[in-house]
Amino acid sequence: MNLLIVEDDDYKYSQLEKFSSDLLDEVCIYYAASVRDAVKILESTTPQKIILDMSLPSHSPKAGEGSPLSLPNGGIEVILELSSLNLYEIPIIILTQYSEIEIEDEYYTIDEAHSAIQENYGINNFKVVYYEHENEKWKSILKGFLEA
Repeated sequence: MNLLIVEDDDYKYSQLEKFSSDLLDEVCIYYAASVRDAVKILESTTPQKIILDMSLPSHSPKAGEGSPLSLPNGGIEVILELSSLNLYEIPIIILTQYSEIEIEDEYYTIDEAHSAIQENYGINNFKVVYYEHENEKWKSILKGFLEA
């Protein structure tokens, strides 16, 4: 399986990468730490599934330029790119460590976010999951997503 993980937090990424590699026998993981990195990957390859963070920087940091600010809706930018590339049917799991997601300048709880994303962007093949390091619930949901 070709899996794209879009995550800017190194620790969270390492957990997701290890979990996915341990679970799946054959997996090729593409890694993007920013919206721009994700767009570059999507322009050159089509992953079979995507694990997507919502709060992402627009681009990766470069030496001497400081750290780019994280965009609370950076994951939405990736979703818009998927739509523009006609890749909106790729299954996505949104894993966010924030209890609310910004969509079109409004904040939605994790439970409300699915409907808001579906209504605003017309994608249907996705889940929204709250990520807590100590909680095992996200692992159970991610396992089901990856094995489906």
